Amino acid sequence: MISKTHKKLTTVYTAVFGLFLMAFVGIVCSGLIWGTYVERKEEIKILANEIAREQRGLILQHVKKETDTISLTMTEDDYDISGQVFFYIVDTKGQIIKADQPVPVLRESAYDQIMNWNPLEDTKITTVKLPTDKTAVLIFAAHKVQRGDTLLATVYAGRDVTAYARVLIRSILTLMAVSFLFLFLAAMIGYFLAGKVTTPMEESIKRKKQFIADASHELRTPLSVLFTSIEAVEMDLDNRLSPFSLQIMSDAKDESFRLKKLVDDLLTLARTDTGEIELKKEIFSLTLITKQVLRSLRFAADEKNMNIIFDVVEPMELNADPERIYQLLFILIDNGIKYSLPNSEVRVWFEKIQNAAGHYVKIVVEDNGPGIPLEFKEQIFQRFFRIDAARSRDIEGSGLGLSIAQWIVDAHQGEIYVNSEACKGCQFVVLIPNT
Repeated sequence: MISKTHKKLTTVYTAVFGLFLMAFVGIVCSGLIWGTYVERKEEIKILANEIAREQRGLILQHVKKETDTISLTMTEDDYDISGQVFFYIVDTKGQIIKADQPVPVLRESAYDQIMNWNPLEDTKITTVKLPTDKTAVLIFAAHKVQRGDTLLATVYAGRDVTAYARVLIRSILTLMAVSFLFLFLAAMIGYFLAGKVTTPMEESIKRKKQFIADASHELRTPLSVLFTSIEAVEMDLDNRLSPFSLQIMSDAKDESFRLKKLVDDLLTLARTDTGEIELKKEIFSLTLITKQVLRSLRFAADEKNMNIIFDVVEPMELNADPERIYQLLFILIDNGIKYSLPNSEVRVWFEKIQNAAGHYVKIVVEDNGPGIPLEFKEQIFQRFFRIDAARSRDIEGSGLGLSIAQWIVDAHQGEIYVNSEACKGCQFVVLIPNT
């Protein structure tokens, strides 16, 4: 239980640190992207405005002459040395008045972006595919040149910001890589902090387990003496007791027996918690052990006029701890008798099965009791858990039997589960490795 709590706390701490780290990385990355975009956007808008101011005379001259001639400034005459900044001046008829074109590999892509410009946009950033199958990132700005309310031309300024984009992507990838490293460190810190939290819990649970073990051990002797003393008084023929006194003695004997069984169960669970009980495996007859359990429970079954059906086709051997398997069968069959209706039956059978994990012996105990609602199927194996709504409070039991059964199966590296529906009985299935 402590190990599970430790893992859960580690997961929670790591998740919390991870969320904060993700939020931090997200904010930083968003800030980098937005800051870079805004800065480049403002730059290109200023550039478009400056080009429009410088070339206004040329635009006015073009409009005045009303010529359809396309006037292109040759690249070698007016060319940005970096090849990153370029512009096009386009009149209202879609003709280019003047252009300072980008490097040749970008010209076709840049021209397509200008010719397919959305009039509602004043800036845009886009990724284009080059003839070399590589990609480039371009940013554009449009500035309208007007005289009064009359549109004369539009200046489209552009810039190749591929280098900025690559640096930005590398920065983000580096930041993400560092964040994964910090996430690993956060997991280590979470594990350390979880250990600090669970250490006092572990010590407390150890002391409680030790107390239960010591108390149970100390109670066994006086309970045994009390139980024996009651039996001795009942067998003393020289002292005649009244019927009322005999009834009191009988009730005291029954309660002493129940208390002794409870103490034995608590001691068993306490020893399993501290690891004092070790399995002593050997090959034995499962059929013979089952018959011994049925003989032990014959009186309890007869009291309720119940029939215990043991479906055995052939003798079966099992490599396990015979004492613990006896205890397991006793718990399951005894529960079947307790919770079944009078004049009903309990069926016991087993078979050999094989799957990808290996060879197993399947033990099944079926009863005709009230069944177990779906929401309680996992809880029934918890200590002291009882379904009072479905089962009578008058039924003897402490709610420890199935916990012990669970431990026996787990100790054998097996599996135990229940198939049941409310008011339709229970079928307890146990799978024990047989190697």
